[in-house]
Amino acid sequence: MTWKRSHGSARTAAALLLATVLAGVAGCSSDGGDAVEPAPSPSASAPPLVGAACPADAAGGTQVRFGEDDYLAGVVVGSGTTGVVLAHEYESDSCNWLPYAKRLAELGYTALAFDFGGYGGSGLPVGTQSNEADVKEAAAYLRAHGATTIVLMGASMGGEAALNDTRDVKPAAVVSLSSPWVFGRDVVDPSRVTAPVLLVAGKDDAGGGFADAASLIASKAPSEHVTLKIVDSAEHGTALLRSAQAVAVERDIERFLATYAPASS
Repeated sequence: MTWKRSHGSARTAAALLLATVLAGVAGCSSDGGDAVEPAPSPSASAPPLVGAACPADAAGGTQVRFGEDDYLAGVVVGSGTTGVVLAHEYESDSCNWLPYAKRLAELGYTALAFDFGGYGGSGLPVGTQSNEADVKEAAAYLRAHGATTIVLMGASMGGEAALNDTRDVKPAAVVSLSSPWVFGRDVVDPSRVTAPVLLVAGKDDAGGGFADAASLIASKAPSEHVTLKIVDSAEHGTALLRSAQAVAVERDIERFLATYAPASS
């Protein structure tokens, strides 16, 4: 199902409450262009490497550290002046996005799949720094290393963080897969969604809770360019990119990127 802002309909109070509760309780699932200069690889005494759980996916990328005291870690793949921040799901890490990062690199993007603070190779206990602050640091890293256009792309927990960072980062586009309406103490603030945004969710994910959450965000976002895709699937987050609907989901993402944040040529 494709939803455009001009065809949205109001949700009842009960439906809104159900979407909020389901999203909050369900949580998240357990070369072209100018080259963007990566930072030097960490030394042997540095924290664990990014992508340690998926070495084949991390291979070929460049290990980087960034943020205050280099507390965040990620893998940069590809080149080009359009940079894509890839923010992972709860109880996951950069392995969540690294396979698709390679696809983005093939399309001419520079992709940074990073670990939120306390996950994977990143430092600090979980929750010490907000997820939104981590996304902002990742975007700043890409800009400092040659990206002139930024895309925020997140799954579930990472999708919520990407949506709430649009005013601060000022991305050209945002892609969110299965963002909840509520994640822990964080609530999506649709008024912050001022960039073009693509919201994707599975119709049967958490009994429809994530589809309802995406519909609610879409109906309240002030951006003039909001696209909602509800696909016939119960898969969550980046699992949508490995589901029976993967081809359609990738096509929607790549058409959206080509429209609002094309790869540099």
